Amino acid sequence: MKKIFALAAILAVGQAFASELKFGDLNYFLKQGQVNAGLDWTVNNETTRSAKANDNEIDSQFYKAHVGYALTNDLNLTLGLNYIFDGQTEENSGASADDSGLQNPKLGANYRLMKQAAAGFNLDLGAVATVNVADREVSSVNKDGNNLNPRLSNYGDPRSSLELNARLGNKWNEANEFYLLAGYIYNLDGDYKQLDGNKVDMDSSMDFKLGAFYQYRPVNEFMMTLGLTGTRYGEIDGKDGSTKYTMTDHIDYKFNFDAKYLINESLIAKFSFTQDNRNDYDVEKNSGDLELDKRNGLQYGLGIDYLF
Repeated sequence: MKKIFALAAILAVGQAFASELKFGDLNYFLKQGQVNAGLDWTVNNETTRSAKANDNEIDSQFYKAHVGYALTNDLNLTLGLNYIFDGQTEENSGASADDSGLQNPKLGANYRLMKQAAAGFNLDLGAVATVNVADREVSSVNKDGNNLNPRLSNYGDPRSSLELNARLGNKWNEANEFYLLAGYIYNLDGDYKQLDGNKVDMDSSMDFKLGAFYQYRPVNEFMMTLGLTGTRYGEIDGKDGSTKYTMTDHIDYKFNFDAKYLINESLIAKFSFTQDNRNDYDVEKNSGDLELDKRNGLQYGLGIDYLF
């Protein structure tokens, strides 16, 4: 009997130790009154071939700022701003067009429904809204715009959207943890102006995503994260001027690697690398289909996160 009690005590201590979450952990959740602010600089490269003949390439930089505030121990609110700088689009090795400007702001909320200490895992429910606050214009050779071409970039959708997601995670010892992610995104109607052509309308659509992330923290100051996310982009109908079109559904995969260093108990510096594998899709029109293939994306950059 004494051995049983001793084993139960050891398991209880192990559970409490495993459930201790620190700043920088994947499963860390802000405590009431805490604020987390961060800034990321990212270099972005995206390539697409259209009509099996024309090679298109986008080179741009993103500056991403975010701030989160813990209203309670179980409810966090977030705000994110993304600025595209020097977004150069080169079509078929010709002259490039430039896009720069503030993108749709992101407003979010996260609620921790279950905690590892009590349930054996963490379960978070989240909502993220992106809000179109400005007219979107895609550049031409002679005119600068403020939005990347949505057909050539995964970061150019001009529409407002609402995402609902759930995240299940666990930190099973001091060095290892994971979380799984599932999300649904509803994109509202929207439009953009192609500066060398027509106004392009985009009807509403629905996207789904699944992701898995693992983090290894061999020492308190250093963390490495591996992640894989698959997103199914739903079919989009719309009008390009007076011509109706349909962008067919497709699935894109994103692999990411992060390395983070805890400078002090409140400041983290990080390096991020992302590689995309994107499937082909068609833009169907009465005048003939436009096939977009050989789609790839690569991003890398630096960032900081500050907790206060």
